[in-house]
Amino acid sequence: MFFGKKRVYVGLLLAGCILFTSEFQAFAAAPQSETQAIETINYEINVGPLAAALEQISAMASVAVDTQEWYGKALANTDSTADIYAEANGTVIGKMYKNTVVTVEEESSEWCKISSGSVTGYVKRESLLFGSAAVERAKTTCAAGTRDAQTMEAIKAQQKEADVRLLAALIYCEAGNQPYDGKVAVGAVVMNRIASKRFPNTLEGVIYQRGQFTPARNGKLARVLNSNRIPASCYEAARDAMNGANPVGNALFFNTGRVSTKGYKLGDHYFR
Repeated sequence: MFFGKKRVYVGLLLAGCILFTSEFQAFAAAPQSETQAIETINYEINVGPLAAALEQISAMASVAVDTQEWYGKALANTDSTADIYAEANGTVIGKMYKNTVVTVEEESSEWCKISSGSVTGYVKRESLLFGSAAVERAKTTCAAGTRDAQTMEAIKAQQKEADVRLLAALIYCEAGNQPYDGKVAVGAVVMNRIASKRFPNTLEGVIYQRGQFTPARNGKLARVLNSNRIPASCYEAARDAMNGANPVGNALFFNTGRVSTKGYKLGDHYFR
C-alpha cells in the first residue's frame, strides 16, 4: 500500500514537471522583438496555457486521491446480487450485494479471489469495478453505506427468520384469540399449501396469493408486521408448524363455518 501511494505521488510530480517544463520551453523559445519585450513589462504575460496545465495536474491529483482509496479493493458490479464461488466455476458459497466493497486477494483476466465479511472466494472479474469506475458508482450505491458479502448459510438463516416472522404475523391475525393448537393449525394449513401443487411453493407466495388470506388483502397483516408487537405464542406456533407440527392432517382451508365430519375443529375454526 505504501509503495502504491509513493508511485502515485511521484507520477504526479513528474507529470507536473513535464507539463511545466514544456510550457516554459515553448514560452522561452518564442522570438520576441524589442517592442514585445517592452510590452511584457507593461502588460501581464499570457498565462493561459500554464493555467490549463496546472488545472490538468489538479484534476489528475483529485482522481488519484479518490482512486487511491480503492487500492487493493473493488466494488460489486451488480444491481442485485452476484455469486461468490468456493473456486472458479465451483459451488456457490455466498453473495455480494450492489453496495459490497471487497478486498481483492488475487486477480486474473477472468476470475478474482476476494474477501468481504466472513466470505472468501472467487467471483467473475466482470462482476467487479475497480479504480475510477468504482469511485463513480460508489457515489450512488454506497451513499447510504456498504454491506458485507454473506455466506449462503447466513442468507438462508435470515430468510428463515423472515418466514417465521411473516407466518407468526398471519397466525396472530387469523387465530390470535384461539388456543395454542388453533394457532399451530393455521400455520399447518400454510405449510400444507406450500407442499401442494395447487398453491405457490414458498411461504410468502402462499400468504400473499391473491384472494386467499383476508388479512393480507385488507392491510391488517402489513400493520401487524410494522407494529413489532407479535405475541411470543404466535412465534412459537409458527416455528412448530414450520418444523412439522400438524394437528389438522392435510387440511388446506379453514373458516368459522361448519364442515363435514371429515374436517377438524380447533377453537372457533373448522379445518378441511
